Amino acid sequence: MKLRIVIADDHPVLLAGIAHLLQFQPGLELVGMVKDSTALVDLVSSSSVDVVVSDFSMPHGRYGDGIAMLRFLQRRFPKTRLVVLTGMESPLVLRNILAAGVRCIVSKSDPLDHLLPAVRMAAADGAYQSPEVESRLAVEPEMADHGAVLSKRENEVLRMYAEGLSVIEIAERIGRSRKTVSTQKVAAMRKLNLTTDADVFHYAIAHGLVNASQQARAKAVESE
Repeated sequence: MKLRIVIADDHPVLLAGIAHLLQFQPGLELVGMVKDSTALVDLVSSSSVDVVVSDFSMPHGRYGDGIAMLRFLQRRFPKTRLVVLTGMESPLVLRNILAAGVRCIVSKSDPLDHLLPAVRMAAADGAYQSPEVESRLAVEPEMADHGAVLSKRENEVLRMYAEGLSVIEIAERIGRSRKTVSTQKVAAMRKLNLTTDADVFHYAIAHGLVNASQQARAKAVESE
């Protein structure tokens, strides 16, 4: 019996490349290709699918992207295995993909050929990380205290800050003083050992506080 595969990625050229790689492989059947989480959920709901190969960052879908989407897919389709294809380079993000229960990860920096063993290992409930992912995971975490517990208000402030709101805008939105919001932001960053805005974005993406498609904001901050 052939493994039935669905591919999800918002880049048409990459979709075409993956389709070309998979569709002629023995034992594999390409069920369909989609560009966001809405179409992905619709397709998996209406078809028999063994493995989903999904980009980590896909904007505009009803079910989000990143960690939040992966957790949703696992809850909705517990028998369907996942392979994450990602351009994310942060070890924190990669570790949280693993922590979310997805053990097959392929970096877009590696040759697409790595998708073949990843798909087969996912179907066998095994683990596979492409060379670039293994290299990133081998890096010692720069932010040690990820187990710190934030208060509800600290978590709220950190999420909105990661979404791109300023301290002043957050204060106006939630009806607190600018000083209070600033204090809560600083306290949250101290608890998590985050030192820069880029650290905040990476943390928020990795923990599902914001969509992975907002990774561009983190890269923009890093380049400043």
